Amino acid sequence: MLVDGDLSVRIFVSRFGKVDDEELDRIVRLMKECYGRLEPHEVELVDLYVFERSSSVDAFLAKEYKEVGVISAPFDETFFAMHDAWRGTSRIILCVERMGGLPRLVREGGVRHEVGHSVLHGDLRYYLLSVPPMLLELSERFNFSREYATNLLYLVSIAVKDYEVSRLLTERGYIEDQLAYARHLLTVSEGERLSWQISSGNPLAEILCLVSCLKDLSCALPFVVDERFREEIERNLRESLSYLPKGHLTKLLDLTSDCFLSLGTDTLSNINHVTNLTADRIIKPILLMNER
Repeated sequence: MLVDGDLSVRIFVSRFGKVDDEELDRIVRLMKECYGRLEPHEVELVDLYVFERSSSVDAFLAKEYKEVGVISAPFDETFFAMHDAWRGTSRIILCVERMGGLPRLVREGGVRHEVGHSVLHGDLRYYLLSVPPMLLELSERFNFSREYATNLLYLVSIAVKDYEVSRLLTERGYIEDQLAYARHLLTVSEGERLSWQISSGNPLAEILCLVSCLKDLSCALPFVVDERFREEIERNLRESLSYLPKGHLTKLLDLTSDCFLSLGTDTLSNINHVTNLTADRIIKPILLMNER
């Protein structure tokens, strides 16, 4: 179904399962309003896939990733809103079941977040990433697989892209919903606590857990530079990592404050920069400690 309107962005809607008409209309209106406020941009069309059930999203993505050759592990099982450009154009995927029960501002913040991705990262080159030399060197030195290195790069890349989107949206005046969305991401889940407990003592598993934290932190970082929210967000950032050993917590907070807030507008350069710093400050020290 093609949804058109006064704005230049055409939204092609596909439903999977029972999706309420009124809810779908609200989502489309929200997207159109956001595309209007984020102009100028080069987005002309976007695919919107709306799924009734979480299991359907997982099955669809597993099949899709196999077809397009995605080799990184699936780290998006709990996301209610996602964006990709694996087919060459932007695609926004929403799960009604995962959105159910969430506050309105969180849902709106998540939808606008994916619209922001389509504006900034709606090109295949932001997904077909080459593993930087530093990660390749570490993989040879410490004997971990190319697939593992790709997973690390993927986790860093989504953190960088999420920061860029959050920065764009807050600069364009989306404060209340993006703040709600960031707070939602910073809420510690039992799954995160359990994941760290299971990983503890296994250096490669610990590293994946720590690097995966960067995504949630990155969405909140633009609020650190706003005096109205700095104290609260810094407290939320620390609380979101409270289940980690103090040393790891401090390194993650130092990395994000030193690195992300100074990033420019070149996404690929930003990804390489953050990957190198993450390798130097998080990955390498853990591997060296285990080597002793």
